[in-house]
Amino acid sequence: MTGHRTRNRYRSVSILALLAAGGCGAGGGGTSRSETDTIPPQAGQVFDGASLGVDVDGQSETTTLSANWTGFVDDSGVIAAYEWAIGTSAGATDVQPWTGVGVTATAANTNLSLVPSTTYYCSVRAYDEAGNVSVAASSDGITINGSSGGGGSQGGNGGGGGETMAATVSQFGITWTFAESEQVGQFANGDWWVVGPVEVVAISPPTQVVAGRTINGSMVNPGQNEIENGLHGYDSTLFGPYAGNTYQPSLNVAIGVSPSNPLQLAGGSSLISTISWTDSNPPPSGSFSQLQTAAVLTVLDTAPPTGAFRPPYAGTDKTIRFNESQLDYFALGTIASASGQPDLATTAAKFERVWLDHCSSWSSRYMHPIENMPDYGRDFTSLYGTGALLLQTDVPNAQKRDLLVRLTQIGIDFFGNVQNGGVWSGVGGQCSGRKFPILLAGKVLNDATMLALGTTHPSVYYGPGHPNNDSHFGEDSQTFYVQQTSPGTWNWGYGGYDASHDGMPEWGNSHTQYPSNDNVLWEHDPYRRCCTANAWVGQTLAAHIMGLTSAWAHPAYFDYMDRFMQIEAPGAWTRAWEPWQGAMWDMHRSAY
Repeated sequence: MTGHRTRNRYRSVSILALLAAGGCGAGGGGTSRSETDTIPPQAGQVFDGASLGVDVDGQSETTTLSANWTGFVDDSGVIAAYEWAIGTSAGATDVQPWTGVGVTATAANTNLSLVPSTTYYCSVRAYDEAGNVSVAASSDGITINGSSGGGGSQGGNGGGGGETMAATVSQFGITWTFAESEQVGQFANGDWWVVGPVEVVAISPPTQVVAGRTINGSMVNPGQNEIENGLHGYDSTLFGPYAGNTYQPSLNVAIGVSPSNPLQLAGGSSLISTISWTDSNPPPSGSFSQLQTAAVLTVLDTAPPTGAFRPPYAGTDKTIRFNESQLDYFALGTIASASGQPDLATTAAKFERVWLDHCSSWSSRYMHPIENMPDYGRDFTSLYGTGALLLQTDVPNAQKRDLLVRLTQIGIDFFGNVQNGGVWSGVGGQCSGRKFPILLAGKVLNDATMLALGTTHPSVYYGPGHPNNDSHFGEDSQTFYVQQTSPGTWNWGYGGYDASHDGMPEWGNSHTQYPSNDNVLWEHDPYRRCCTANAWVGQTLAAHIMGLTSAWAHPAYFDYMDRFMQIEAPGAWTRAWEPWQGAMWDMHRSAY
């Protein structure tokens, strides 16, 4: 009887009010349906968290709970209204009673007093125009995290935020100690922030000199001079045989840090700390880097909103511009996967740590920390492409969350590097992979500035000595259309091209800088097949699926990739460095 009374009351008050206000959308007359319709809506699926289609399992916020839902359907085709409730068990209402929210598919309660280490469940039920109510569907629960106080959560379990007071925070084996407890929390990707100004009295492991080598250095806000010239304060052997004077002790802010000599950091600071690779054996990955790992602590003037993305580590602009709640999962595909799909969670873990890349040109491979990312452009471009393609598969959005957040953070960081002077002109297999992460981030965050990258940062060659020649990104620096550049001459006479090749999308090892290296013979330069386009397959297909080809603004790149994939033998590593990407291309390219 209680359920019957609730249904009738809701129909007579809430449903009629919605109908009078036109709040039900298209639906037809309510009177006749209410007299004849006795079939309730079918329940859908409920997720914890504010982002549509994304389920959050934990949070540190103690005053707000959010929910979102999908899949509620009615035989009439119309859901008239939803109610939601919160409880300490599935279906319970002991925290919040059933509350109407109209026809929206999200809800939030910002006036709660949530208890740490307690799990809460959000429930939703739907009404049709006749007042029939579905059974309640409940989320799988969201746990309020206890104070982490310096234990060093690795993040990735709930969108960041979570303010607490702590005197130390740790991440990936790096610990920062403050002079006193400070307000700290985590960004969407799990990286730490602290409200400044703050005094750092210890960084562990400490920077020190071992056998004449300075190791475990830290930097603050690497800027244009450092990025353009490869200057740093991390490790005096960084860049190996090309180290020269790139290590600058003045840039290593970790030297001498102690309680009596604290590192003072104001708001607007990114502290990047590293652990050097000191094993006498080379890393098993074969990486050229002298850095084992790196982590970023961001000092802000005020605490950021829950779910904020970390601002770029490069430069001095630490404005909080993006939040996980902005992520547009509808920008992603939902395509079937080919056989051999890599595990999504395992792949997401490969992007958990910061991709440190604030060094222009090919030598940046030495800066890429061994435990954070592959060092070689071919390898990390292919890895990112695999992640991007996994985002396009038909798995639930909740399973994509960690991967999408981490790939987006890389795009934000790479854009910061570009804004502070970073340039990666194509040369061999070294300089790919910086453009697509920025465009992906721009797409899912709907950021016009990042999406304009193809126009604002072109790579083009107009001829010897032309003042508008420019090079920014490897893929664009290496792809072009063969053209007649003077009567009877194609490609300024470089590469052996003739009229039969006019308009052909082509590749050159470093076309925008050294077109003399161009060559019409497919196998003349091994980099064509070993280390460039075979690593671009995943990102190229993902760009097609996400509708990013126009934003890329370099059509020769996409046309060349089509040509490359037609010429190279299916199944060969020279066609796709990651075989699954090649299989996905063959399955789906024709649809986009």
